[in-house]
Amino acid sequence: MRGVLHWRLALGLALVGAAAGCRSLPRPSPMLDEGLVSSPVLSAAEERAAQAHALYSLGIHHELADEYDLAYAAYRQAAELEPDNEHLLLRLASTLVLQRKTAEALRVVEEFLVRHPASESALLWLATFYGTAGNQERVLQLFRQMTRQFPEKPLGWLQLAAATGRSADLAASEAVLQEGLARAKPPAALRQELVRIQLGRMQSAKIPAEQAQARAAAIGLLRQVAEELPGDMETLYALGDLLAKDGQFEEAIRAYEKIERIRPADRQVKQRLARTFLAMDDQPKAIAALETLARDAREPGNANYYLGELYLQARDMTNAAAHYRLAANALTNEPAPWLKLAAIQAEEDPAVAAATLTEALDHMPGDPHLLEVLALVRLNQERFAEAADLMRQAYDAAAAAESGDGPSPLFFYNYATICTHLRRTQEAVGWLQRAIAQEPDFLDLYLQRATSYPPAFRRNATEVLRALANLPSTESAAVHAHLATLYLAQDKPARAAREFEKALDAVGRDPLQSEILTPRFHFWFGVALDQAKQTDRAVEMFEACLAKDPEYADALNYLAYVWAVRGVRLDEALRHVQAALALDPDNAAYLDTLGWVYYQQGRYAEALELLERANELRPDDLEIREHIEKTREKLGK
Repeated sequence: MRGVLHWRLALGLALVGAAAGCRSLPRPSPMLDEGLVSSPVLSAAEERAAQAHALYSLGIHHELADEYDLAYAAYRQAAELEPDNEHLLLRLASTLVLQRKTAEALRVVEEFLVRHPASESALLWLATFYGTAGNQERVLQLFRQMTRQFPEKPLGWLQLAAATGRSADLAASEAVLQEGLARAKPPAALRQELVRIQLGRMQSAKIPAEQAQARAAAIGLLRQVAEELPGDMETLYALGDLLAKDGQFEEAIRAYEKIERIRPADRQVKQRLARTFLAMDDQPKAIAALETLARDAREPGNANYYLGELYLQARDMTNAAAHYRLAANALTNEPAPWLKLAAIQAEEDPAVAAATLTEALDHMPGDPHLLEVLALVRLNQERFAEAADLMRQAYDAAAAAESGDGPSPLFFYNYATICTHLRRTQEAVGWLQRAIAQEPDFLDLYLQRATSYPPAFRRNATEVLRALANLPSTESAAVHAHLATLYLAQDKPARAAREFEKALDAVGRDPLQSEILTPRFHFWFGVALDQAKQTDRAVEMFEACLAKDPEYADALNYLAYVWAVRGVRLDEALRHVQAALALDPDNAAYLDTLGWVYYQQGRYAEALELLERANELRPDDLEIREHIEKTREKLGK
């Protein structure tokens, strides 16, 4: 693990250096005078600059080829020619880090900072280095220096506040931000950070008065940010939410209505408006007020929509559906009420929901949201070909829209699921890859669906993951591990073991993927190896699992059972299974293991008592019954 952290440190500092080196070194002055070459001789300064530029370019060439020692030599020579070029010095330092010469890299930048205390890039480089190394005091010194050198820039104040906050001194962090407010321009980012501090105080406050005080402070700051950043959605949402919590409902509604004017199709703001109307009074009064508004208003569509929301919260599906229908009729070009109405109908009759969505598409041809939801209805009806066609239409419509909001990761995941049903493997791979590129958790969701769906889908999903595993990806280790799990679910332990092995190889090539090496990974790798008759290696995996999580009960039990079956290391097996039972006393499998350990130790009466208890908990387990039979034979029963 120490090597992995060192590697990550090197990578992080290399990136800082690369960013600092994006701007070009000074170039030699032109040698042309009215179109004619005036002189073939460069001045001494120009000659040094030209040589430094050439050496810098040579260093980049070597660095891109991973020839860090040669890159370092080129940068070093360039730095000797131009010792005050900060971008060159930082590139040199980053190359030293890549060679694991961190002490020398640190010395180079520290010496440069002594000569050039106003170098913002050097300050950031050093702060990043010391922050990764855990030297918090030096980080604070550097960011304080940055605020002194560049008091008008918000970045230094934000970094200093963050570093101060990491030292658990929240009041000091707040003081830094307040000082920065008086000096930095623009101040909005500093106010936003102060809002986060107040929100944290709200969450941690144990008495209502403290919560109210923090909320009032946050509201005041957000009002200022809203003036400085008019139209900022995050600010308006946060301001509306806090005002609603503070009982300032009318101002909260005004904040939400600003969002609605900017994004009239935003369903989240409509939901917040409905909740705020409800919070203005108890539910019956809120509904009555909106019913009156819906009757009296010239355009009652929005009121009907909010009423649908309120009735939905009250689980009054009949009235909710009725008002969503009225809203849909009034707001024919707004998909939200149609979608809500179809969602209610789908619980009772998917065909009715499909008819509603088809009607909505008559009003809004090509609406991507309507097409997507209709596709999901067809998916639930197992009309997979129609679902795939609708998803393609939805994708094309979203791509052609001018809003710039592309399909969500959930869209890609659902499209991949539909293509999996149709055995359109390559298409499924493409859509699934796009889903997990935006949200890696969708890979877990895909595996859950594959293991819970019928065998046909599981086989198709296996082919998808096999194809996905062959593509270069930052998630390749996870893909191999998920494919291994699918093979285990299909009783193919040898294949599963091979995929687990490939996952380990992928982590070896890319240590950033090591997060998959969880206790669960090692446990199921051990199960696959044991079932594939590689028991010695399986024991290693179970022990690796327990090294990461000593209370992983299934691993404790499995390892104990492996030893019990072999009749070896019975004392250790006894301790392991007893530890598992301490975590889960009524687990039939654990009781069976303990019974079999007693059997192997010749403690047949105790073994029979445990095995019969296990049989009561799991009466259909043939292995437990077999153990009971053998134990009774030993006892002469």
